[in-house]
Amino acid sequence: MTDDEVQPWIGKAVRVTLTDASIVAGTLHGDDGHGHGHKHYTVVSDPIKKGNEKVEVLIHGSALITDIEDASDDPAAVE
Repeated sequence: MTDDEVQPWIGKAVRVTLTDASIVAGTLHGDDGHGHGHKHYTVVSDPIKKGNEKVEVLIHGSALITDIEDASDDPAAVE
């Protein structure tokens, strides 16, 4: 995907399919302040075990994302 395709999903609960076929769900965050040619995206979801830290998956550029779906109906994906 491109940054323009990912941008509308920032701040929303999503299911993201990556180029390695893995799927992550959570709230999508964007960060373009790294200055090395691509934006970074982070998917943040609830902890796997209650009381632990939230789970964060860092994605180095929109090219690693093959699909994004709405996950607002999944309570675990809503940050």
